[in-house]
Amino acid sequence: MKITRFFIPFVFVVILLADTVGARQSGRSWMNGFIFDESDTQGLKGAKVELIGDPNSPRLKSVTLTTEADDRGKYAISQIPYGEYSFRVSAEGYSSYEIKIYIASDMLTSVHAKLKKTK
Repeated sequence: MKITRFFIPFVFVVILLADTVGARQSGRSWMNGFIFDESDTQGLKGAKVELIGDPNSPRLKSVTLTTEADDRGKYAISQIPYGEYSFRVSAEGYSSYEIKIYIASDMLTSVHAKLKKTK
């Protein structure tokens, strides 16, 4: 009988904590990084950074988030719904860079890219 008396309050506390932790997740994330030119240390000002949602996902197929790298080559994107994306970087006079990435919920993702000059 003593086990039951302590077990029920314990289960209630666990359920309450699980609900509280779940309520804190927004399903939104953010990412940042640097875009470099061929020098490894020089940021590429004005590089266009895009996150393009998975076209096969009903939730993400219309999501496209875009920003530009600042004077140091740094970029940041916030309020990203979690899921699969194409990460694309482009700049005039450089070859584009593109990879597939997964953005986890409520997490920071950092991606750095180095673009090569077109010949």
